[in-house]
Amino acid sequence: MDRSRERESRKRKLRARVIDSGTVLRDEGEQQANREKKRRKRLARLAAAAFVLVLAVAGAAGYYMYRESHQYEEAAVLWEKEQAADASSGYEAYGENVLRYTRDGASYLNKKGEEVWSQAFEMKSPFAAVRGDYAAIADRNGYAIYICDKGGCLGTVATDLPISRISVSSTGVTAAILEDAKSNVIAFYDKTGTKLQVEVQTTLAGNGYPIDLAISPNGMLLMVSYVYLDAGLMQNQVVFYNFDDEGQSVKDRLVGGFREYGSSIVARVRFLDNTCACAFAQDRLCFYSLEHTMKPELTRQVDVAGEIDSICYSEDYVGLVVSEGGGPGKLFLYGASGKEIFSEEIGTGYEHVEISGSHVLLYNETECRIYNASGKLKYAGPLPGNTDKLLCLGERSYIQIGGQSMRGLELN
Repeated sequence: MDRSRERESRKRKLRARVIDSGTVLRDEGEQQANREKKRRKRLARLAAAAFVLVLAVAGAAGYYMYRESHQYEEAAVLWEKEQAADASSGYEAYGENVLRYTRDGASYLNKKGEEVWSQAFEMKSPFAAVRGDYAAIADRNGYAIYICDKGGCLGTVATDLPISRISVSSTGVTAAILEDAKSNVIAFYDKTGTKLQVEVQTTLAGNGYPIDLAISPNGMLLMVSYVYLDAGLMQNQVVFYNFDDEGQSVKDRLVGGFREYGSSIVARVRFLDNTCACAFAQDRLCFYSLEHTMKPELTRQVDVAGEIDSICYSEDYVGLVVSEGGGPGKLFLYGASGKEIFSEEIGTGYEHVEISGSHVLLYNETECRIYNASGKLKYAGPLPGNTDKLLCLGERSYIQIGGQSMRGLELN
């Protein structure tokens, strides 16, 4: 009996182990199946996300290629606003809006032609310089400078000598060439119009006669084009000054001078940013690096074959229109380093050439050509009404100013 019970007990225990093992195997199998199911779902979601991403990238690339290559056929008027006619009116792109100045005052107009602020003054020959949030308006051969930001006039300057040129930095510091019979002075003013305790004295027998100047965006560097006499011949040079603390260690703060121009007059100088500058001579472009602020470097010279008809520039680009032997004009666009981006024949008859945003605008009173920064022609055709100024606000949006009207245009 005892043996029978013992055998029966062993059989029950064996069956129990077999059942438990089967249950464990079934549980593990179910878990493995669930894991595989979750893995397949996760892979499916990843595949779907990757497909959507590929579609998005392809769509973005397609849109970019379309936008780059698409040429518009019409400049449609979205709105029009009347304004008082004034033959002395000048306009500057100022942020996304427009600075208008006349002999009677200045006004800041938004992209709908609405007046944001105005400042009254009396000038015989107003001209303006704009950089970042600041603008300076001066009376050429007069004695007044108005310094403004996008909120209105911040300060005024009354000079003792006539003003010939001005340049403003993105900090509001304004530099001005003041002319005297025997010598000239380059004076500096802060954004409130207070004269700063630094200046550059020039004479024809010394550095020469200053014909243009540019102040760096941070207000620390100054670039001046001088004409001077050498053995009775008129020559040109470009000089750099450093008004930062480190510039105190050198005489007159003069940190670099370049006399490679000979008799080729440098009529315009410009800081593109704090480290890149450009000089526009009669027969060449010269690009300078200010990476080492105590040792400016000539990094590239572009010799021009032909006559330079027009120049234009922005913070990123420099442009030239060159003609040769009375033939059609050719547009050249360069990056801030001096590398050529594109060149294109444009024909003749365009009175204005400007870089506005990332577009190059060529226009006269009634028609225009617009290129993007890649050299793609975006529009070639008529403009509604007369045109004194054309400004780009975006890929398709423009402001046209002319006669007694200001218009919002959209390219279609």
